[in-house]
Amino acid sequence: MVYLGLLPVVATFSLLYAYGHPVLFLPFLAGTAAVSVYLAATYVYTPRPRNVALALFVLLDGPAWAALSLTLKYERPLAFAVNGFLVDGTAVWISILVLALRSDLPTRGQRRASVGIMVVALAATYSLAWPYCRDVLQGGWGGASLLLLVLGAAQGAFTRYRLYAPENTVRDNDASAVYIVVFIFAWLASLIAGNVLREVSRRP
Repeated sequence: MVYLGLLPVVATFSLLYAYGHPVLFLPFLAGTAAVSVYLAATYVYTPRPRNVALALFVLLDGPAWAALSLTLKYERPLAFAVNGFLVDGTAVWISILVLALRSDLPTRGQRRASVGIMVVALAATYSLAWPYCRDVLQGGWGGASLLLLVLGAAQGAFTRYRLYAPENTVRDNDASAVYIVVFIFAWLASLIAGNVLREVSRRP
């Protein structure tokens, strides 16, 4: 759970330090919502350790795809965290988006709001990660490397869609608030630190 919570923290720091963002206020607003949803879904629906095989599969499928992608194209330090978050974050948001489109609950307005938030989450993530994806595409095996991330996100979305049925909620929602707050503050710190260190490194 700590590993999954740290993925957006390390990935955001790495991307901002390497590339920055033309309008930092936008990833701050959209990213806060995106990371909150990711953390909530991660905490509430990750299977308990008593189901060891399923828990390990859900925890390790994203890292496995990220590592496999890096064997074809290693772009920069902390690329594993970026790849891992692109796989796991995309899987979470797409699975919730599809679930909202297919579900009859709760209300139509709330389902539309869920779809809108997931679209914003995806847009915020890939506006930040686009320069990284562009760099990966350049040179040999870059397309294959990104394809592995796409396949990983698709597989993760399918797995999480099956987990996110209401009857599969397995963790205490009160405890999830602590998890979300801790890692949201860590993510905000990474957002600030990545941007500040980038500006410092660019000074003559």
